[in-house]
Amino acid sequence: MAPYISDDQILNAALDVIAERGYAGATTLQIAAAARISEVTLFRRFGSKKNLLITAVKHEAEEYNAGEIDYTGDLEVDLICIVTFYQTLVKNRGQFIAVLLTEFPRQPELREVAQLPLAIVGRITAVIERYQREGALVAEPAMNAFVSLVGPMFLDVINFVEPDMRESSFTPREHVRRFLHGRVPDQ
Repeated sequence: MAPYISDDQILNAALDVIAERGYAGATTLQIAAAARISEVTLFRRFGSKKNLLITAVKHEAEEYNAGEIDYTGDLEVDLICIVTFYQTLVKNRGQFIAVLLTEFPRQPELREVAQLPLAIVGRITAVIERYQREGALVAEPAMNAFVSLVGPMFLDVINFVEPDMRESSFTPREHVRRFLHGRVPDQ
């Protein structure tokens, strides 16, 4: 009897194959082969390539603790949690992110895949807005503050295209302190 292959192994194989070949270029047969299962097993467990990808994205969000991103009342701790989430995500799945970002405009079915990342961004901007209402952050569009906070993490995606272009050497705490220095309202 063949060994049982967990959903985690299949989801990781799917993300790896898509990172290498793109969503359009990755076939379910290639994903099944990378996961060491049959294509029939892949379809029985996930139904379609799109459902497989949606499940994989949800799994990644859980894996990197997106659920821990919430308002706690401690601004620095909350921002460090956000930065750590994105820094870890980009470090481990940057090539996958780069590939998907280039394919979103050409693949309408990927819009559904984007719903979870957009929901996470929505939760983060809600946290930012709450701190702005409390006067702990300067009032500006919350999306501007979000992009300023996590943008440097996404520069690391460039490393998958040009590996020597940027080296990130900051810790989330250092980054958040630099971020807050320019975003604390005048006293």
